[in-house]
Amino acid sequence: MEKVLILSLGRTGSLPIYGEEIAKKIKNQSFDILISKNRLIKNKIPNSIEIKTYTNKITFLLNTFFYLPIVLLLLSPKIIKKYNTLYLPYQHLWDFPFIFLFKILNRKIVFTIHDGVLHAGERNIVSQKMTNYRIKKASEIIYLTSYVKGLVENELGYLKKHHIVPHPIIENKFFKKNTKIRNTKNLLFFGRIDKYKGVEMLIDAAQLSSKSFDKLIIAGKSQYYINFVDTNQISLIDKYLSEKEIGELLSWADVLVLPYKEASQSGVITLGIFCELPMICTNVGGFTEQLEDDECIWCNPNTESISKAIDTVFNDKTRYYSIKNKLKLKKQSLTWEKIASKIEEIIFKE
Repeated sequence: MEKVLILSLGRTGSLPIYGEEIAKKIKNQSFDILISKNRLIKNKIPNSIEIKTYTNKITFLLNTFFYLPIVLLLLSPKIIKKYNTLYLPYQHLWDFPFIFLFKILNRKIVFTIHDGVLHAGERNIVSQKMTNYRIKKASEIIYLTSYVKGLVENELGYLKKHHIVPHPIIENKFFKKNTKIRNTKNLLFFGRIDKYKGVEMLIDAAQLSSKSFDKLIIAGKSQYYINFVDTNQISLIDKYLSEKEIGELLSWADVLVLPYKEASQSGVITLGIFCELPMICTNVGGFTEQLEDDECIWCNPNTESISKAIDTVFNDKTRYYSIKNKLKLKKQSLTWEKIASKIEEIIFKE
C-alpha cells in the first residue's frame, strides 16, 4: 500500500487549477488524481482518472445518487488495497464519501483549507458545518496563511497537526506583458463579486479620485444586485470570465485593486504577482502574509483610504516601478514546483 489519492473534482474557477497544477509538479508518481470530465479548462494531468460530475442542479442530483456510488464501487478495491492517503487540495461536495471510507479504514487524510471560516455573505449553517466536518476528520491540515489557521483554531476550536504552505503563483497564458513605458492609468477589479469584497466602496473611491485614473473595470459574476449604471470612466462586466478574458483584462490593466472588507487570502494577488502588476490592497486578513509592506499600496477598508491609494499609485511613479520590480523578484519564491515539493513531502510522509 503506497499510493495517494488526490481529489480535484471542481469544474470552474481557480480551485481546479490549484489541484491540477500541484499534481502536475509532484515528482513522486505514486498517486492517482480524480478529476471532472465537466471542467472548463482541460489540461493533460498525469495519473488522472476522469469521472462525470455535474453541470447543474438536476445532473448534481442524478449523478450524486446514481453515478457516484458506481464510481466508489469501482474504486473500492484500490481504496482498500492501494491508497494509504487521501489528499483534498480544496473542498468539493463529493469529498464526503471518500472521507468516510478513508476514515473507516484508518487512513491518512490531508486537507488544504482555503477559507476555514466562510466570509460574510457566504455564511450559512450547512456550508460551515460541511467545512467543519472536513477539518474534524482530517489527519493533517495545510493552511495557505497563518491568518486562516488562527480563525480555525480560535473560532472553530480545531487544533490539528498543520503546515503553512502559501498559494503559488497563478499564471495566465493569455496575459501579454508590455515592456514599453505605458502612459495609461487603468484600474482593474476582477473575480467573483461578493458583498465582503467592497465593490461599492471602490466605486465611491473611484468617483472621488476620478482625475487620477483613466478607466476602472469591475469584472466578474456578481452574487447580488449592484445598484450601479456604467459611466464613461467606470464599467461593470457582470459575467463569469474565461481564462482568455482574464488574460486580456490583466494585459489592459496598470493596477489591480482589492478593496475587500475581509479576506483570508486571494488568488487574485498571486495573479497580480505573476503579471508584475502593482496592487492596491486593504489591510485585512491574510493579505499581509501574501505581500510585504513595500510590495503593495496598502489602505484601510473605507472609501477615503482607497481613494488616497488610487491617487498615490498613479501619481508616485517611483513607488509604482519599485513595486513592479519587487513583484518580479517575489515570483521566483512562489513557483508551483517549490510549493508542490512542500505538499509532496507532507502527503507522502508516513
